[in-house]
Amino acid sequence: MDRSPGGHEISVVLGDAAAIRTRGRDIVDFGEQMTGAAGVLRAMADGAAAQEGLSIEQVVEVIGEIDRELALAAERYRPSGAALVVYADVLAEVQRAMRPIVASCQTAWDDYARAEQANTHAKLARFAPMSITVAADPSARELEQRTRDEDAADAQRAMDDAHADFVTAGVRFDGEYETWANAFDLAADSIQDATDGGISDGFWDDVDGFVEVLQVVLTYAGVVLAIAAFVIGGPIIAAIGAVVAIAALIATTYQWRRGDAELWEVGVAVIGVIPFGSIAKFSGGFKSGAVAMLDGFTGGLGTASGRTTLRLAVTGFDDVFQTSRVFGAGRWTSLMTSFRGSSGLDDIAARLMGMGFADEAADAATNGWGAAGLVLGHYGWVVNSPVQLGKTVYDFIADQSADRQVETWEGQLAS
Repeated sequence: MDRSPGGHEISVVLGDAAAIRTRGRDIVDFGEQMTGAAGVLRAMADGAAAQEGLSIEQVVEVIGEIDRELALAAERYRPSGAALVVYADVLAEVQRAMRPIVASCQTAWDDYARAEQANTHAKLARFAPMSITVAADPSARELEQRTRDEDAADAQRAMDDAHADFVTAGVRFDGEYETWANAFDLAADSIQDATDGGISDGFWDDVDGFVEVLQVVLTYAGVVLAIAAFVIGGPIIAAIGAVVAIAALIATTYQWRRGDAELWEVGVAVIGVIPFGSIAKFSGGFKSGAVAMLDGFTGGLGTASGRTTLRLAVTGFDDVFQTSRVFGAGRWTSLMTSFRGSSGLDDIAARLMGMGFADEAADAATNGWGAAGLVLGHYGWVVNSPVQLGKTVYDFIADQSADRQVETWEGQLAS
């Protein structure tokens, strides 16, 4: 069956009107209960205001917050429920009207399909060969042709009439469909108006969303850099990893201040920026140890020598790559060599321990500070990033589980 003249699929619109009406009335009743509860709480607060004492003050303060929220929720619930009730009534009426119309459309379409087939046969019969007897008699031939033409014309009219009946029934369907569509839009607009300004995102809500996405990006970037640190090493990876760790700490701290993260998550992020291996540098005194810690915090950007090492690694990146290729190294080997800068393969472990080179790590191992640094030695983000990834995956799974349990009002309207 074709679509209606209005382009709609001809079928009774879905929806349990009785269930939607019941749900709407329940929401209205719930809103009324919220209003009553808010009034009771306000009366309690007003009555307690004359009392003295810290506990009474805290009770009044808490009630003041709750009764305002309840009153605001009631202002949203009542019109939302009322909109559902109105929609349910229209839905029930439209469904009652649509059922016979849809049946009429189907009948008219079936008649049209049969008439179309008969019309095709009649057209073919007009030009079919005549029998030898009829063809030999001019008057008989003329009568036969006239009969065929009339049959074809009758078949065409029957097909046109059947299609006109289908169109007429389809127009009636479109009228009911538009009534339903308008009711649906009205319900949607009413619910939107009821909630507008109450649960819409503000500026900081948008910032929260951005920071949440940024945190996920930083987490995956940290994991990639942690792997690259073990495989490649060098000042470039160290500097990028440290910057990512600092950005993750800032983002996590913001989320904690906004109530979107726990304090322990901030602690984990703090671990991500600590260059534990730099403890070994305290073997040369507090000043050298403090400078090394600062340098480690920023991945080599905290001191002039660290910045020089990084600058040489970046500016000489292409030269090292091309030189390695000239001496027969593969692209991957040349790329790793370029990232390491002045560090050799035996310096990778030292870099991960917060040391500059392998000989520095060997010298540091001769004293207590150095031994502690070698035991703890690593950039915090190397360990922190996998931990953050595990938390991100856990949160994602938890969010997906919660989403499956949430039914929006749009789904309810169509259910």
